[in-house]
Amino acid sequence: KLLEKASNLSGGQRQRLALARALLHNTPIYIFDEATSNIDVESENEIINQIYKLAKTKTIIMISHRLANVVKANCIYALDNGKVVESGNHEELLRKDGVYYRLWSKQKELETYGIGGINNEAA
Repeated sequence: KLLEKASNLSGGQRQRLALARALLHNTPIYIFDEATSNIDVESENEIINQIYKLAKTKTIIMISHRLANVVKANCIYALDNGKVVESGNHEELLRKDGVYYRLWSKQKELETYGIGGINNEAA
């Protein structure tokens, strides 16, 4: 049974419900601010794929600290201290070797570490 304000749902469940409700609106612009921050990896991948499908016919603004979620974006804006310091697509920003490149490299390093990178080094 769903309680008032969905108080008996987990954070991820509430987030998925909010996303589903937002997607039911037929609007020309959607803004997703950390849309998958409390969601498991499988659900996150499904949601990101749906957002990219939606982007074929709608304008999408996606705010994300997880750069893997914006790799396919037409234009990425990298911020530093609250200011836009770089813009371009994923490949262009990597070639600039700037803020985005450093963030991307650090996230990749952390992901490698998280899936056993440290154990692989010891082997």
